[in-house]
Amino acid sequence: LLGVVILMAYIYPAVSDYDPYVNVMNAEMKHLTPAAAMAKYGVSLKYILGTGGSGESTFQSIWYGSRISMSLAFICAAINMTIGVVLGALWGFSKKVDSVMIVIYSVIANVPYILLLSVLVMLFRATFWTMVFAMTLTGWLGIAYSLRVQVIIIRDREYNLASRCLGTSTFKIAMKNILPFMTSIIVTMLAAEVPGYISYEVFLSFLGLGMNEVTLGKLIYLAQNAMVTPGWGWEFWCPVFVASIIT
Repeated sequence: LLGVVILMAYIYPAVSDYDPYVNVMNAEMKHLTPAAAMAKYGVSLKYILGTGGSGESTFQSIWYGSRISMSLAFICAAINMTIGVVLGALWGFSKKVDSVMIVIYSVIANVPYILLLSVLVMLFRATFWTMVFAMTLTGWLGIAYSLRVQVIIIRDREYNLASRCLGTSTFKIAMKNILPFMTSIIVTMLAAEVPGYISYEVFLSFLGLGMNEVTLGKLIYLAQNAMVTPGWGWEFWCPVFVASIIT
């Protein structure tokens, strides 16, 4: 199911002609249920989920929004995991690095992550790359700390002590002797990171701090009034459902 969502998010926008404002001046196209939209324009995949507040296709909006939201999550996860894994391995193995990083972590970890994201987004214009910057500025720190704890458990095993005695560098020991044992932990952390970034994007958009582009969070934010309006529920629950599948 997740594979279908990912394929639709990246393939469907490339072969469709989506314009969120194409029917913005046509009041008859706004807030149509799937049945009403297809009764008016015929059976079509485009109108299978009805239309939104600007007369746009809800079906098309969801896949365009999913593409941007997932791209944001994948890029942030790649940056944070790369920095976090490498630094976490060095942090746990080198006591000199540990003495510096534990102070940095103790200071930054006391700042709520969502508060930091909100401030950075408000300071800069809320664009795709601003969101990437905000989510990766300190996002790697928690990953590095979690990995540091795991590294400490195995850093003093015999083969690592032998490598030290043979003059192997700290970086090489961390990369060759320690990280291969952390594969399952890293994969588990990655599986939690990707949906986490989508959740942050949805939350910020729901607060009105999201990107101007069409994202899952933006769709949910714009359709929040539709949640309690009879006949308009499709506009809200469809992007919520897709976001839930991903996360």
